[in-house]
Amino acid sequence: LPDGAKIGVPNDPSNEGRALLLLQQEGLITLKEGVGLTATKLDIAENPKNLQIKELEAANIPNALKDVDIACINGNYAQAAGLSVEKDALAVEATDSLAAETYANVLVVKDGNQDSEKIQALAKALKSDAVRDYINKTYEGAVVPVF
Repeated sequence: LPDGAKIGVPNDPSNEGRALLLLQQEGLITLKEGVGLTATKLDIAENPKNLQIKELEAANIPNALKDVDIACINGNYAQAAGLSVEKDALAVEATDSLAAETYANVLVVKDGNQDSEKIQALAKALKSDAVRDYINKTYEGAVVPVF
């Protein structure tokens, strides 16, 4: 990646932080201590390659690929644009990263229903090998089961 390269990142609060954490994970930047998922480009402490961070609307980033050197694209938008995590991604969030743990989908029920036989059956089904295989096959790495 050349000095001064342009990097597209989502401009919404949760996804920009995730993108910047991914860039840090890959050693491209260093963020200020403790900013975590709330990071913006103003929280970059070190940028040794003088990367130009371009904040863009997340859904439009695939269309802007011609205007940047690399981009951080949400999995759903990448898939919709015909991009594959397995074939096109240079890096992905680690499954044990703060972002992956924070944004994992969870099953939530009204208090008192957690012990319901139906809810227990649903929870068991959602954590099954069949669901894991379906997620892996259908989303090809854009969605990752963390159970």
